[in-house]
Amino acid sequence: MTTLRLNGRITEQGQLVIDEFPADLPPQEVEVIINLPEATPDENDPENQPLTDEEIAYYLTQEPKTGPEIAANLMGGWEHKGITDSVEWVKEQRRKRKEKRGW
Repeated sequence: MTTLRLNGRITEQGQLVIDEFPADLPPQEVEVIINLPEATPDENDPENQPLTDEEIAYYLTQEPKTGPEIAANLMGGWEHKGITDSVEWVKEQRRKRKEKRGW
């Protein structure tokens, strides 16, 4: 088996485009293996920021909670993040991820 390493990209339409392909290859079945580069975290995204010493100390503090306090923390969902429509939020996150990766 011969191995070729070619550079290419995936378009927004989901098509694989190879930059240069040897013209002298005969028509045949091939196996395509795609290696995606690691995405770099968005430095402006607050969820990707390292924790401060105060935050670490807060999360390591164990204070017993009452049943109603536990239940109150389980209720609600994503309102605290301003998310009113979860489906639209997921679509927006996918769109942002595609933009960041250049798809």
